[in-house]
Amino acid sequence: MKEMTCGEVQEMLPAYLDEPGASLSIRRHLAGCDGCRSELARYETLSAQMPALAGHTAEPPAHLLSALVSIPTESSSLDGVKTHLTRNRNAYLRGAAVLVAGAAAGAVWRSRRRLVTA
Repeated sequence: MKEMTCGEVQEMLPAYLDEPGASLSIRRHLAGCDGCRSELARYETLSAQMPALAGHTAEPPAHLLSALVSIPTESSSLDGVKTHLTRNRNAYLRGAAVLVAGAAAGAVWRSRRRLVTA
């Protein structure tokens, strides 16, 4: 049987806490590895302290509710985009016209350049 590496064992330690007798490979590794035993001890300490944390609650910051309420809804964001496009329609159309004119000029220039070099 292949011996497990420290990385493999440390990845499985949280699950090992639930069923410590389940894996013979992990037990063998822990028997000879101080580092992994130390890591397991940290997990055990953390696991023992978790129930005490369940009883504590934290108060949210005072401004949190107003910040959450001020987040626009999806429909209002879409309405904002539509309003912006309506207000700036002419600017977008002028930009599109410049883009089309530039593409056309580039095509003409390239075709003339091919005629001259040919």
